[in-house]
Amino acid sequence: MTNQPESKNPNANGTVSGVEKKSTPMRPERDWRTMAGITAVVALIISTLARAFGGPGWLYLPTAGAAALLIVAGYPRINQKLRTSSTILLAAGIFLVPFARDPVAAVQRGVFVAGLLLSLTSCVMLIARCAVQSTRIQQIGAGLRERQGSSRYLSFALTSQFFSGILGLAGANLTFVMAAPAAEQPNAERTDTIVAVSRGFTAASCWSPVFGNMAVLLALYPTLHWIEVFPVGLGVGQLTLIVGAVLFHMANKPAAAHARPPTSVSELFVTAFPLLVSLIGFLVLIMTMSKSLHIVVSAAIILLAPLVSLMFNAAMGRPGQRWGDGIRGLGQGMLLFPAMASEAALFLSAGCAGSIMADAFPVSWAVATGEVLSIHPVLGISFLLLAIMVIALVGIHPILTSVFLASTMTPQVLGLPPIAHMAAILAGWGLSASVTPFSVLSLTASRYSGEGLYQISLGKNAVFALTTSGVVCVLLTAYVLL
Repeated sequence: MTNQPESKNPNANGTVSGVEKKSTPMRPERDWRTMAGITAVVALIISTLARAFGGPGWLYLPTAGAAALLIVAGYPRINQKLRTSSTILLAAGIFLVPFARDPVAAVQRGVFVAGLLLSLTSCVMLIARCAVQSTRIQQIGAGLRERQGSSRYLSFALTSQFFSGILGLAGANLTFVMAAPAAEQPNAERTDTIVAVSRGFTAASCWSPVFGNMAVLLALYPTLHWIEVFPVGLGVGQLTLIVGAVLFHMANKPAAAHARPPTSVSELFVTAFPLLVSLIGFLVLIMTMSKSLHIVVSAAIILLAPLVSLMFNAAMGRPGQRWGDGIRGLGQGMLLFPAMASEAALFLSAGCAGSIMADAFPVSWAVATGEVLSIHPVLGISFLLLAIMVIALVGIHPILTSVFLASTMTPQVLGLPPIAHMAAILAGWGLSASVTPFSVLSLTASRYSGEGLYQISLGKNAVFALTTSGVVCVLLTAYVLL
């Protein structure tokens, strides 16, 4: 389910919101939890990579064991609501096991999905920790805040999309920090800027290979590769930005001109250039490795991230002691791994429950539903978009709904091309994060803006989500028909 702790722990989209906070010495009685959590995540990474390189199906056993160890090690960190939600999901999955057509295969699929998400989240977290050490972040944020009205909205939405596309929610958190400095009091302009950042994150979730939703769906669509989905996903992402910008412009008066013009785009670009090159270079590197080694993009990220973290910390280290500092920096990043217990509970329970439910769902029901929805592409696409968002509003995490829909209401059942089917689920998943009050994105946006949780999610994004889903539905339908 979507209930998440509000503390600065890693989140469900592969990032960490509190990586800038320096680690403090662990109390002796917690040392075993730290070591167990690190060991569990390292084991998850190894088993996930082994599976990506063609490892056997029985690897789901050590993967499940490592996830369970992580949950035990970090159990005190897990929010009580999330504990309850995960327990209910797990119980539902166990109850339905006897009704599944192939229970072992369903459990394997769910465990591997959970392992992939946990490994990806942990490794992107290492990269995020490196990124937040850049002093240029503050300089970029100051330049963006000088803008007013629609210019400010678009600047932060596009910046958020870029950073989120490379670093997931950690990238959005970097942009939240730029948009809402601690010294600034809450106000309407600050809230609008925070909303722009959250919508940039939504856009990135439709195309970025570092997002958990992309990793999950690519695992469930074996005939598709990221490079095939990217153009359509990127187009859908830009639609969300365009709709958001139009709605913002219609709801706000033009901003008054400032006496001093804002920092020019060229100056901001020069400031941001080294950071942009580094992040784009990382993305190109993972795509190249994915293609050359014939592994999924997520596996390439998992393989490269620890090495990149080591090299970054070594480059930032003291002369003559760079490699020692690099190892210590990597170790400091790994100290964040035990905080992944919340995600382990969520991903393992939701992934397995969703997979088992899909396997237990009567084929005749899926066929009957498909016969109705396959009459016209607009019906199937709108069903996928709205089902994820509506169910998210009652607290069910999109991972559960998406795994279920992708496994039962398949492209064949709905009569849709796989790319259009996946794009609809990606869009629904991304929009649900902005509109549901139960998501980490909404919790973070509420904290930075100073607005109430329901006001920042439903209040600010309900019309945006409905309008965007309508536009996406129309254009994806046109894509299918043409």
